[in-house]
Amino acid sequence: MNSRLIAVIQTLIVLLLMSFGTILTKIVLASIPPLTFAWTSIAVGMVVMAVYTFIIRKERVPKGIGKQVWWFIIAIGLCNFTISRMTRPIAIERLPVVTNTYVGNFIGIVTMVMSIFILKEIPSIIQVFGAAIAIVGITIYFDDPLQSTEIIGILMIIIGIVAVAYTNNIARKLAIVTENQLSNNIVSTIALLIGGSIAVVIGLIFDFPPKVPDLKSWGIILYAGVINISIGLTVWNHILRALRSYEASILGATTIIWTSLMAIWILHEQLDANQWVGMGLLLFGLILVQVRKGKLSDLHRFIKS
Repeated sequence: MNSRLIAVIQTLIVLLLMSFGTILTKIVLASIPPLTFAWTSIAVGMVVMAVYTFIIRKERVPKGIGKQVWWFIIAIGLCNFTISRMTRPIAIERLPVVTNTYVGNFIGIVTMVMSIFILKEIPSIIQVFGAAIAIVGITIYFDDPLQSTEIIGILMIIIGIVAVAYTNNIARKLAIVTENQLSNNIVSTIALLIGGSIAVVIGLIFDFPPKVPDLKSWGIILYAGVINISIGLTVWNHILRALRSYEASILGATTIIWTSLMAIWILHEQLDANQWVGMGLLLFGLILVQVRKGKLSDLHRFIKS
């Protein structure tokens, strides 16, 4: 079995486990506050990643890292592990799991738009077309007016995906600056320890002792910290060495499928026809967003002619 096929299988397994983690999160948020879930699961993730990186793999932070590199890592930590991880449980609590995953998948499009300004990368014609299709999908998906609690949930998702999209661009810029010489595992672990520490401090100040009623809830917190944070980060860094980034992104977008099926089966969530159509358009649009052929300037010249 070649390395690419192994990476694809590993990715799909982790995505299935993470989708199940989202379902478990929805269940546990019925009995504990979002803040409690956020900071305790992050704390678990921090411990597991630190042990894996510094004790099991015996990796060390390289000496002589410049200020620019440190600022990039701090930005990744704040955006990905403070802002995103703190807002996500609030969104899951207030929205159906499928809707939460659906809106969250727009991160690829937000990343593409941000890259125009941060990395000066101009999208291709097909990428713009794919983004337009995905946006049409969201208008079809949300056919009915949103309730006030849903609006807050959507807002939390938007804040989270903007933060992670910024992280994606900064991570790419970091790779360019360091010429890919800095270990992805080290970057992820340090960023998690920085951003996660802020989340944990907030939790200790405003939510200590944590309001976790039973062992089942603690089990879900452990699952989220180990699977959705630690193993998710580790495996994602690993598969990016075997798969191209656009291939990994397309596989990542399939979480909407796995999460939807699990939500229907376990949570008994119901999906209307317009929601299925919206998800289909989103997936198709996200696939097109990964295609870099055809310059946008060519379209401009075609319209002028």
